[in-house]
Amino acid sequence: MEKNLLLIISGPAGSGKNTVAERMMAAFPQIKRVVTSTSRPPRGQEKDGVDYHFLPPEKFEAAIKNGDFYEYAKVHDRYYGTSKKEVTEALKSGKDLILIIDVQGASTWREIAKTDPLIAEKMLSVFIAPQSIDILRARLKGRGTESEADIERRMKTALDEFKRKDDFDAFIDSTTMEADFEAMKGIYLGAKQVPAK
Repeated sequence: MEKNLLLIISGPAGSGKNTVAERMMAAFPQIKRVVTSTSRPPRGQEKDGVDYHFLPPEKFEAAIKNGDFYEYAKVHDRYYGTSKKEVTEALKSGKDLILIIDVQGASTWREIAKTDPLIAEKMLSVFIAPQSIDILRARLKGRGTESEADIERRMKTALDEFKRKDDFDAFIDSTTMEADFEAMKGIYLGAKQVPAK
């Protein structure tokens, strides 16, 4: 027998969490990304209900008052949050969900699981990062998208995040894209198996 999961993939910037998540969704069509909500307007080709649920700020604030979010935050004057309805309806219908979030966000979900039996039963948290901070720095430099100041700021955050890896259900020592994907696949398929009673 198989159970469906809420897969939380976390790790520092440059750890490969987005790549692994994309590969998992491509290999297992039953895994859907949790579409979060935001009060910011769409950018470029972004579509409502696909990239985000775009809500005007006043609607977002009304939803906060209503208790409609599992968690939310205000970042640079924009709200971001995860709708309870979005998650619970998908889990109750048997879908697997994937959330790609930072370490702080994963900690919030562990708190949610303490009071929400559905989340507690379905949640599987995975921390992905290379063994050393130097490898992580080299990856970020290799991307060529961040300034030296940004990289140093991310490194400081990463040092704190590395200390929290034991809070997760599983750890992937990130080496290559292929090895990371195989490790994630093994964790996922193992967790889906419900032991016979």
